Amino acid sequence: MRTLLRPAAFAAAAAVLLIPTDAPGLMIAFQPPVQRALTAETVVVGKVTAVGAADVEVPSPFPGARDKMKYRVATVKVSAGLLGADKLTEVKVGFVPPPKVDPNAKPPVGGVRPIPPRGRFGQPELKEGQELVLFLSKHPTGDFFILPGMSPPLDLATDEGKKELEAVKKVAAVLADPMKGLKSDKPDVRAETAAAVVMKYRARPEFAADVDQVAIPAEESKLLLRGLADGEWSNTFRPGLPGRAGGPTAMQAFYALQLTVKDGWVPPAIVRPAPGQPQVDQGAVLKDAFQKWLDGPGKEYVVKKVVAKKAAEK
Repeated sequence: MRTLLRPAAFAAAAAVLLIPTDAPGLMIAFQPPVQRALTAETVVVGKVTAVGAADVEVPSPFPGARDKMKYRVATVKVSAGLLGADKLTEVKVGFVPPPKVDPNAKPPVGGVRPIPPRGRFGQPELKEGQELVLFLSKHPTGDFFILPGMSPPLDLATDEGKKELEAVKKVAAVLADPMKGLKSDKPDVRAETAAAVVMKYRARPEFAADVDQVAIPAEESKLLLRGLADGEWSNTFRPGLPGRAGGPTAMQAFYALQLTVKDGWVPPAIVRPAPGQPQVDQGAVLKDAFQKWLDGPGKEYVVKKVVAKKAAEK
């Protein structure tokens, strides 16, 4: 039987980690560190030097929201700007403070005392002295950066945090000079670079009410697409960047392009194996179709970068 090979939903293209919260049975899906870097506006390494005593109230950053939110603002001395830092030496970072819990409150009926919440969406509380890797977005109206809910900071006081920092540094170096990787004589380097850059370009800016899709230079686009074609698309492949879940794969980046029939793309048909026969490697089938598309309808295709639409353009 023949069937169309259906790509996974774009939202599932970026791997996530299920992190337990304080609440029993509740899990929050945080992005792996490399994915946090690819979706962040700014990534810095720094030390929290002060935390404001009074909270500030500003409009909610979420598109369409009419309420206001209170933030506690921490001052972070930047020791290394990894992405989008523009030589920053200090940043103000707002976080949603956890609500106060009365330790003298009587337990509810049943004798179970509520577990103190960590803050909105499990957002961490920044404290003076912490050394962190921060994945930041500028608050749309506030004079500070904020922490996207699914991209908590890395704690450099832990061995795991130090290990994950190396993965973030590696992808930051790739994005700092993508042409070097895209023109490498090593196919795996070209593929790794192309996947990271495409995922960065195709990530929707945090808290953007509206977005535009802007075509990148044609030469760069061709290098990116050829780089993806050089990658390993097998269903059994695992990306090689260090750190949990590593970096994005070429196949994940392909899904991020969101090709349609208007682009000349038609999902390939595959033959289901007969009983007792090995399963078809759908990733390999998809890669073959992508390579043929590149040599045909995809010749004139240009990758588009997702950018926040400016207020005057809405």
